[in-house]
Amino acid sequence: MPVNAEKEAYAAKLNKLLDTYKKVMFCTLDNVRSQQIHDVRRGLRGKGVILMGKKTMQKKIIANRGTADKATELDKNLKELLVDNNYLSGNIALLFTNADVAEINEVCSKFRVQAPARVGAVSPVEVIIPAGNTGLEPTQTSFFQALNIATKISKGTVEIVADKKVLGVGDKVDSSTSALLQKLKISPFFYSVEVVAMWEAGILFSKEDLNVTDASIEASIMSGITNLTALSLGSGVLTELSFPHAIIDGFKNLLAASVESSYTFSEYDAATTIKNIKEGKVTAAAAPAAAAAAAPAKGAAAAPAKAAEPEEEEDFGMGGLF
Repeated sequence: MPVNAEKEAYAAKLNKLLDTYKKVMFCTLDNVRSQQIHDVRRGLRGKGVILMGKKTMQKKIIANRGTADKATELDKNLKELLVDNNYLSGNIALLFTNADVAEINEVCSKFRVQAPARVGAVSPVEVIIPAGNTGLEPTQTSFFQALNIATKISKGTVEIVADKKVLGVGDKVDSSTSALLQKLKISPFFYSVEVVAMWEAGILFSKEDLNVTDASIEASIMSGITNLTALSLGSGVLTELSFPHAIIDGFKNLLAASVESSYTFSEYDAATTIKNIKEGKVTAAAAPAAAAAAAPAKGAAAAPAKAAEPEEEEDFGMGGLF
């Protein structure tokens, strides 16, 4: 097939993918083996398509699409992002899909490969050598000394005294670190096709944005609600969040006073509860609850005799609530 025909076929494929799918994900392929890419392609069948190729050719096709007479606003936006702002660069593949990011990441993570720390590689994670016996002979202590790792000889082998961090995120692997990790049979790195950004409906989402899920949003909201409720209860300022807790606390005070004084009100039959407690008829779950309710009443039993008066009962209840 002539070169021009190959370029035309590639342009037709890229344009078709842009017309078919709503999302364009940018995936890094650093240290990813060709077999991994093939496995990911198979795993994405029916969900998406990975397109690789020269960035200059891709930019030209997207630029022509964005400047055509029939170009849409999305086409112009994609051209501005990838071509004008030169976002399409580096060892990146385009992944076209309509699926969620979590679903795509799940497929990519299935084909993650463990790899040793080679000299010159940039560490994507923090690497810590754990304390313990290494099984190496005492003649190998020079490797540990080069990395300032405290060791001792135990039962004829080298033993690491304490955990030692040898690599941080972004650090380059030197020859000593690489040799030591290989001797310890530690392969600290994992490589896979990784989604680092996504373009959809004219908006570019970063990797941090893609890590936001429904579960993380719910956890953040619940954390805020908990903090506001605690602040309201601690300050004594009644709010919509703390109102249910105030009602419960007030009712517990009424229960405690009722149990101590044997006074019965329509919402709670203290006499029956006390009788059941004495006869051992209270269930295992109810007994601790009754004991917990009765405990705070001992410190507030100054006016149990007045609890029988209607006015005093109402005032006591309001005081417990507010």
